[in-house]
Formats: sequence, C-alpha cells, structure tokens
Amino acid sequence: MYITDDCTLCDEALQMLLESSTFRGVVLTTIDVASDDELFESLGEHIPVLECLGYTLAWPFSVEEAEQLLSKP
Repeated sequence: MYITDDCTLCDEALQMLLESSTFRGVVLTTIDVASDDELFESLGEHIPVLECLGYTLAWPFSVEEAEQLLSKP
C-alpha cells in the first residue's frame, strides 16, 4: 500500500483494512511515496493506493473493492 506520513485518508484506509476479517493474516507492506520522487510524482495525488499482484486500487475505495482486489487471480 502506497501512503505517506500525516495523511488522514491513508490512516482511514489502513484502519478499514485492519478491521476487515478478509485481511486478517495478510501481510500488508506500506511504502511512503514521499521517500521516492518518482513515486511521489506518479502516485502522490492518488494515495492511498492499494496494490496486489499488479492490480491497483486508488482512493477512494471500499472494503469490498479491496477484498475483490485481494481475491483476483
């Protein structure tokens, strides 16, 4: 998941995923887009962005959409 510090939308998305039973046991890696100029340029306006197996989901997204992303083949 692409995020950055002091981002209330990022905090909201992370909390939503943590409360989802589908995401229990899933290892969620966060990457701070502010640490990389290229990432910040490409994703900065869209964070939080959830990525799984090459598929991405930019905010705003629902827990149902995130669960669907997780279940893609």
